[in-house]
Amino acid sequence: MKNLSLLLLSVLLLSGCGGDRSERQEELDTEQIQYPIPTGGKVEFDKHGEETWFAYGAMTEVGEYRANGVTQAHQFEDGYYLHTVTLNIDPAEDGFFYEGWIVKGPSVISTGHLSNYFSDSRHSLRFTSEDTDYTGHTKVIITLEPDDGDPAPATHVAEGELKVTTR
Repeated sequence: MKNLSLLLLSVLLLSGCGGDRSERQEELDTEQIQYPIPTGGKVEFDKHGEETWFAYGAMTEVGEYRANGVTQAHQFEDGYYLHTVTLNIDPAEDGFFYEGWIVKGPSVISTGHLSNYFSDSRHSLRFTSEDTDYTGHTKVIITLEPDDGDPAPATHVAEGELKVTTR
């Protein structure tokens, strides 16, 4: 009986630990990212008007790298271009990062570094342009880049093809 009493007392004391946690008044910062979603058969986005062009495609691995994902791009009435990539690939080692590219013939445009918010395989990229039409750039490439300041594409690890689709 004495052991049972000690056990119950221990449980009561432990359950009281950290009681101030519920009293903390913390606010988390939020980030709001808007994406165009079809509504009633049309796609309109923010202040950019109706979608005039849309393409999407699968992302696949290249060589020894294991990767999969999806890419999509939109063009809107006012000339706004939005391109996104969601890619599952192992996190880059220290001193390296993933970079996105869109390609049309000899024209290769960097779309920036992929983000990895959770330090796992989920990577994402969002590239926008206010006034340049990139609708001809339908090849999407992801490279693994050493953090050495060289702007040229490095090791090709994943790729996809944007397929134009009428909605």
